[in-house]
Amino acid sequence: MNNSIKYWLYFFVGALIIGFGFSSCVSEDDFVSDQSVNLKFSSDTLRFDTVFTTMGSVTKQIKVYNKESKPIKIDRISLGGGRNSFYRLNVDGDTNMVLRDIEIGAKDSMFIFARVTIDPNNQNNPFLASDSIIFSFNNKEQYVQLEAYGQNAYYHTPNAWLVFENADGTKDSTHYSLAHFGGIDRGVTVNGNDIEFKNDKPHIIFGVLIVNSSSTLNITEGTRIHLNNKADIWVLPDATLKVNGSYQNNVVFQGIRRDTYYSNLAGQWGLIRFFAGSKNSRIDNAIIKNGTIGLMADSCVTTNNPTIEINNSRIENMSYYGLFSRGASINASNTVVQNTGKETLALVWGGKYNFVNCTFANYWAYDSRRSSKTLFLQNYYTDINNNVQLRPIEECNFYNTIIYGSNEEEIEIDKAEGARLDYYFENCLLATKTINSNSASVRDSYFNLNPLFNEPNEGDLRIKENSPAIGRGNGIWNSIYPFDIVGNTRTYPPTIGAYEYSPISATKRKR
Repeated sequence: MNNSIKYWLYFFVGALIIGFGFSSCVSEDDFVSDQSVNLKFSSDTLRFDTVFTTMGSVTKQIKVYNKESKPIKIDRISLGGGRNSFYRLNVDGDTNMVLRDIEIGAKDSMFIFARVTIDPNNQNNPFLASDSIIFSFNNKEQYVQLEAYGQNAYYHTPNAWLVFENADGTKDSTHYSLAHFGGIDRGVTVNGNDIEFKNDKPHIIFGVLIVNSSSTLNITEGTRIHLNNKADIWVLPDATLKVNGSYQNNVVFQGIRRDTYYSNLAGQWGLIRFFAGSKNSRIDNAIIKNGTIGLMADSCVTTNNPTIEINNSRIENMSYYGLFSRGASINASNTVVQNTGKETLALVWGGKYNFVNCTFANYWAYDSRRSSKTLFLQNYYTDINNNVQLRPIEECNFYNTIIYGSNEEEIEIDKAEGARLDYYFENCLLATKTINSNSASVRDSYFNLNPLFNEPNEGDLRIKENSPAIGRGNGIWNSIYPFDIVGNTRTYPPTIGAYEYSPISATKRKR
């Protein structure tokens, strides 16, 4: 490149830089200074869903508009509470408590991001934590209100490591706390081997919460259990979990986040696991939602008592399985299991099962599940040496139960020869072509008839008028289970499924 070309190139680039410099300089006279001019906001109030104390919220945003034909200079953006505010702001990456000389170009806008962290106090009920963003300009002020409800809670944080060996010989570890640890500061009362969680504040679980051998954890009606990402509850051999909700006041297991986006989002926490040898566990009037696996139960030690009894409960929005049994013994009544990424009810490696007045349905909305059925039965497993190990399903009975979903085929039976896989459907409504009414394992059941759920894609499995499930159940069960999942009296003959039919109002279901 000769000197003449270099000269003109430098001259052009220099002129361009100077030109940009002059064009980006805005004198004070160019800003709008009229006090009658107002900023516009995407909302006059930025609201956060209930936030647990000491835990930060999700980040929310608000957009600030300049509708004028000239730029506006905001002298100061601050929080009304100053350094004592529960809130923190971010404006174009600047997180200072006070931001000065912020410019918004003509007909332009900017985003402000906000988070909230609320300190605990002595209240048990949610309390309002409010503040405002103050915009000072042109000798005036404008405000955007900030509102969040804080909720005090009991926190169960891990304080020890458990090292264990996997089936393939590798070692693993997990960070855990014991359910009886912490006393009243963690909302726990202990009487011998009996442990009880207080229900006056939510319980927040981090890591793995373990119910130790010989212990029984009692969770009373109205208790709210919130589990952090990947958090589990483990019920060890010889341990018991008793969940004692009521029709009016369920026990709820869900994730930590309570913003609207997370209300039906699967995979926010891990699972509730019953180890082989755990015993006499019972779950009444519970809602278990938005985890990875709802309930997982391993092979039981020989006993006449079931591993788990489940009554009047819902398990829903699980990224893998709803109810996953590996050779356990399970009884369930008036129970809904729905909307899972894999099998909704997976009963593998044998076991003993009885289901009465239940609804198992899968309308998974996040991605395709064509290969995963609502019900999956299997009487064997393949070990780490690729050998087939037979595990008989000694009985698997379904009475007055719906098995349905968004696929044409919702039942898969994987049977290995040489071991029992005994199943029986009586007065059921089934979506399947692999089983028919001529089978000795079927009695008074109905095939591939739409049960007419109210809003299945939204998780509302109440029965609509003219449903083929109405009046087709066997009334012999009414003497044992006189009410449905929400406490409605069963008619004679009853509706098939967890919900007894009653006219549906415009309001949502009770639970």
